[in-house]
Amino acid sequence: MKTKRILITLSLRVGLNEMGFESSLTRQQILIDNPKLNLLTIREFCMMTKEELLLEDNMTEDKLSAIERLLTEYSLRLGMSDAELEEYLNQYYLEHPIEKEVYDMCNQIRATPPNMYVFDENKYREDLYRELHSSPMGGNRLNDLGWQRYHSVREAYLGQPWYVKCFCSRLARMKRAFKDAFVIHELFCQLSTEDSIDAERWYFEHKEVKSNL
Repeated sequence: MKTKRILITLSLRVGLNEMGFESSLTRQQILIDNPKLNLLTIREFCMMTKEELLLEDNMTEDKLSAIERLLTEYSLRLGMSDAELEEYLNQYYLEHPIEKEVYDMCNQIRATPPNMYVFDENKYREDLYRELHSSPMGGNRLNDLGWQRYHSVREAYLGQPWYVKCFCSRLARMKRAFKDAFVIHELFCQLSTEDSIDAERWYFEHKEVKSNL
């Protein structure tokens, strides 16, 4: 049976919600009503000891026991060392290479000034439009459509509303992103095909007129 793991750089609130989706524990059992603790990541939380956590406001023995059970399901525990958590994170990235690229992109977006964009949607559409309508003799008319679809899925994933990011599991978010990207590409390809047919029809009609002259 495959070991379940979670990205420990997620915030504690989001991480507990995500782990709780696949657990028998209720949301109320693992809900932490403490603003100070909710500012921590899962990694920072796991570095704390049980004794330290019981000193925090609104943290009871029963609630902490439920959270410990949940952490155990994902091969985590309280009082872990930084080296143990670093090894856990590296193993997670080895098992989820695509997600690592997505989260690297998230970090890049957060580091980008507000007046700049990591992804230029207008340039992307213009370049794709030119590629799709380039000369058929060029041999590369649709060779990068798969690459474009991948980036559409990534942008759909990163652009999901806050409530989807907070309350949906990672699997549900990926499925939604794939569905959104599929609809976008189907519509875009259909419109591009219609434009190409109209352009070719116009070309041959005018070519025929010129030949008659």
